[in-house]
Amino acid sequence: MINFIHLSDLHIHGSNMKEDNVNSIKIIDYIIGRYADYNKGEKPVVLLTGDITDDGKKNQYKNAVKILGPLVNEGFEVLACPGNHDYGPAGNIYTEKSQRLFQDYILGELLNIKKAGNSSVTMEELYPMQKSSEEVLFIGLDSVVGNEDELLHFASGEVGKPQREKLTKILLDRANTGKKIVVYFHHHPFYRHFLKKLVLEMDDAKEVMRILSSRVDFACFGHKHESDIWTAEHGIDWILASGKTTRRNDLYKFQFREVTIDGDDNDVSMITFKKD
Repeated sequence: MINFIHLSDLHIHGSNMKEDNVNSIKIIDYIIGRYADYNKGEKPVVLLTGDITDDGKKNQYKNAVKILGPLVNEGFEVLACPGNHDYGPAGNIYTEKSQRLFQDYILGELLNIKKAGNSSVTMEELYPMQKSSEEVLFIGLDSVVGNEDELLHFASGEVGKPQREKLTKILLDRANTGKKIVVYFHHHPFYRHFLKKLVLEMDDAKEVMRILSSRVDFACFGHKHESDIWTAEHGIDWILASGKTTRRNDLYKFQFREVTIDGDDNDVSMITFKKD
């Protein structure tokens, strides 16, 4: 059995006076306390599906490492992928500098991925990112990098052909292992509202969903700041959209999903709590 929790769109700023920072600290503190009695190998994997920072600035990345670091220090396995806000101002303008900062601070410093700290290694070489246990394979995608050649990507995102080809090979190679497969990324792999579809759905969403369909068990993403869930659609058992984790609901409570994978017996629940 393995558990994972899904967080997204923290939008951490350089100043801890900002509401998103205050709430991020509260959420991390709650998670650490909730699973304090779990042994290291029993604690849930933490998925961060992008927009960890608000504008991809260096001071924001440094602060994100400080705020999220206690999770790693307390024995949680943390997996992360970038969002459009991690790669530049307002989530609309791509900058190579912000992309590198994600690699250096989130992947290198926070998650201690040695390869990420190599100056000759690029994000294109790091994703798709795999993390495997006896029961589950987690695959992270960078759904921003495919649009890096466009100065204004209008937050739509794109996985891109090189990453799609690698993803296809990974899924074919893992087809008969018996492991459950969880794929996580930032942008929407589909969107039903036509106008919002133009700015929220990945430019290569159809190609990505063709690859994932009937080959993965979970698809997790964020981006729209609205929680939603689909079951048994597109050949995938569970499609989970996270809301903005640092935003309270109408009852002034925080929420995030906790998923338990136990063979074919999978459980998806919403953890709701109030923390002042």
